[in-house]
Amino acid sequence: LTTERTPLEAGLDHLVKTRDREFIGRDAMLARAARNDAWRMVLVEIEQNERRLPFAVHTLFESGKAVGIITSAAMGHRTEKLVGLAYLRPEARGTAFTASVVGVDLNARVLDEAPYDPASTRLRGTG
Repeated sequence: LTTERTPLEAGLDHLVKTRDREFIGRDAMLARAARNDAWRMVLVEIEQNERRLPFAVHTLFESGKAVGIITSAAMGHRTEKLVGLAYLRPEARGTAFTASVVGVDLNARVLDEAPYDPASTRLRGTG
């Protein structure tokens, strides 16, 4: 979470009870959601580059236009993938992007599910 994004944009809407509750920022959060200009959080896999590893605050581009920002990234040693969280603007339409990391463009793509144990079978002891 950041001060610029709402819990709804972070995909936490199932944890935010707004009906019959008042809290600071509630009305602004709901107004932003109603405007249909909310950003959305996604999980991305980023191309590996030994000299340039993204960590945070890198711009994501789609067709040369800035459409998002990586908020955090790290190497997933079990998956051997470089993964990160990113916020995408509403005008981002695709799933393939370019991440600008210290002057080097790296390919990035949205992941539909977690790259390791997406069904949580290890956690549940069923896998």
